[in-house]
Amino acid sequence: MFNSEALVWVWLAVFILSIVLEAATVDFVAIWFAIAALPSFVMALLNVSFEVQLTFFVLVSILLLVFTRPYMVKYFKTNRVKTNAQTVIGKTAVVTEKISPNEIGKVKLRGISWSAISNDEIEKGSKVRVLDIEGVKLIVELLEKK
Repeated sequence: MFNSEALVWVWLAVFILSIVLEAATVDFVAIWFAIAALPSFVMALLNVSFEVQLTFFVLVSILLLVFTRPYMVKYFKTNRVKTNAQTVIGKTAVVTEKISPNEIGKVKLRGISWSAISNDEIEKGSKVRVLDIEGVKLIVELLEKK
């Protein structure tokens, strides 16, 4: 199908393109294809059949993706910081301005005043739980009455 000299260049190109793609995305996907291209490159130098090279490339790629990618992602992506939105969800706040259905009220959470909305009418002084955040408004539910 292909001559061995052409396959050497094909595997070298796969290796280089995978490295470039990985450098551009940093998603720990393309790097495994680059690593899998190396044994196929060596097999092409040794005149091993294309079918064996391709099979080896596919198997090594799949094994690397399945067994090593999760560990690499966990190891290298540890510096992700939660945003304020993620840290306030589930927390308790105190209503400082009455919240009516379809109307914005105010709550105080960690010493900061937030706009808040709810499906229920919630009186000033009530405690609420933050369910979600939408833009700069907290979506809350009543915990207990004052």
